[in-house]
Amino acid sequence: MRTQILKGLATASVLGAMLVGSGTAQAADVTAKVPFTFAVNKKVLPPGPYSISSTGNTALMITGPTKGALTVSQRLESAGADTPKLVFHRYGSEYILREVWTGGGVGRLLPEPRRERELAATPNGSSTATYERVEIPLL
Repeated sequence: MRTQILKGLATASVLGAMLVGSGTAQAADVTAKVPFTFAVNKKVLPPGPYSISSTGNTALMITGPTKGALTVSQRLESAGADTPKLVFHRYGSEYILREVWTGGGVGRLLPEPRRERELAATPNGSSTATYERVEIPLL
């Protein structure tokens, strides 16, 4: 019961942040064609074209032809990140979306999901954090 209440509060907080921020900091949509199945938080999304939009300061919406995901994110800035792209961490055949760069050195960092921590852990429980960084250009 307590878990359900906490999940409800978290969802309400994200939606509230989207509504409050929608009048001030709504970014234009960007699109990408992702050629593989990938995860965003607990959601697994199929390959295909995706629209990514940032609403407010924290919410990030990923929308595909059949499925989508909503997640919180943190603002990133890097003078060397001028190319718009999606950044995935690949563990074997599993891909996890971790960054969205819209160009001009501005991007969004997605939270590390539990699944990525599981994939990065060795059998003795220590973290190896071995992954391949895969970048997909935005359209």
